[in-house]
Amino acid sequence: MPRYLHCACALALAVAAPAFASDSVTHAQVLEAIRVFDANTLGGAAASKTAAEAGDALAKASNTILRFAVESDDVVVDLGPDSVTWCDVKKGLADMPHSGERGLLFAAYLSGCVKAQLRSGKQDANPFEGWVSMLRVYRAIRMGEGVRIPEVEDLLSRQMGGTLAAYAADAVNRSTESLHKTYGEPSAPAKQGPPGLASQP
Repeated sequence: MPRYLHCACALALAVAAPAFASDSVTHAQVLEAIRVFDANTLGGAAASKTAAEAGDALAKASNTILRFAVESDDVVVDLGPDSVTWCDVKKGLADMPHSGERGLLFAAYLSGCVKAQLRSGKQDANPFEGWVSMLRVYRAIRMGEGVRIPEVEDLLSRQMGGTLAAYAADAVNRSTESLHKTYGEPSAPAKQGPPGLASQP
């Protein structure tokens, strides 16, 4: 996979937050962005595209996917260290080895999570589908460029051993426990009294 794609994706992720527009991304727009992202990362892009055109398409698609994942109430994506093991979303990617590739894998993870939840019509913080999408892109990077990222290698070995789904369930449980420790347990909804009476505080 050409290195320019990684650079374009890393740049897209780096500038995405300030570039967010006021209009929200629709389901149709994010699904089209996911299609474009897949085409440009997994070898399905049209041969007539120049490197610059493919890089621009990937950057725009990545930004759209990121915006939707952050802004939409229709999906929930776990960005904790148990789910996004290959990058620290708080510190960023600039100082990490293979930062461009890690950024591309992050976009692939978001893409997989968003696509699965829109398909099912339900929010689900489980990282499994995101990991599967990310690992498809990782295999292409590894074969094309020989890049190896230890944290992703661990997930790949779990997938090959058939334990990735169970590990994903554990990861979301660990993330939930961490959130509860940091922010406390979610408050219970107010109990409703008999019909015609106001709810008690």
